[in-house]
Amino acid sequence: MEEKRLTEKESLELIAGMIRNTKSKLEIGDGNMLLFWGYLSIGVAFVVGLAALLTRSPQCNWLWLLIPIIGFPLMKYWERKKKSEMLVSTYVDKISAGIWKIVGGLGFSGTLMCIGFRLFGYNVWQLMFIYPFIIVGFAGAVQGVVIRENSLIIGGIFSIIAGGFVTCCCIGGIPLSMDWACTLFIFCFICMAIVPGHIINNKAKKQCLKN
Repeated sequence: MEEKRLTEKESLELIAGMIRNTKSKLEIGDGNMLLFWGYLSIGVAFVVGLAALLTRSPQCNWLWLLIPIIGFPLMKYWERKKKSEMLVSTYVDKISAGIWKIVGGLGFSGTLMCIGFRLFGYNVWQLMFIYPFIIVGFAGAVQGVVIRENSLIIGGIFSIIAGGFVTCCCIGGIPLSMDWACTLFIFCFICMAIVPGHIINNKAKKQCLKN
């Protein structure tokens, strides 16, 4: 059986169609991961804030470790399940996965540093409070650029600015009171995870209805 050769025009149309499909996928995206980390982080922040309000003990900060302890195993399970159902992994999918792997690696390294300094009598846990504002916010903004989602870009930028404010407080010796610090943390995750996650999923549903 003789193979059919594509003409130059047909080749260009095929490439254009592939680009259009890729753009459509990127615009739709998948907000489930954002919602997962967003709701988990907000829930833990609420628990930390409530515990601090009731006990007034700095030991409550150890509760922040619930985010990686709960989050990473569930995320790995979710990723394995998604990979088994995914037929094609695009270059952009790999970029997105790489961004969040770097974020996870930085979070793990930061936690080890904080624990190490604590063993020598130094309390530097402010680092891990600043981390989600700036590092996660920056990653969210970059992710928004990659998938062309403005709500993710705006939320990420807002979180970076909030992280700059918190950093200035730490450098200036202004105490990070749980009353306002946890509230700011929760608000940032609403802006950079919850809102974009629901917007992306809503776009996906509309796309499915059109198809």
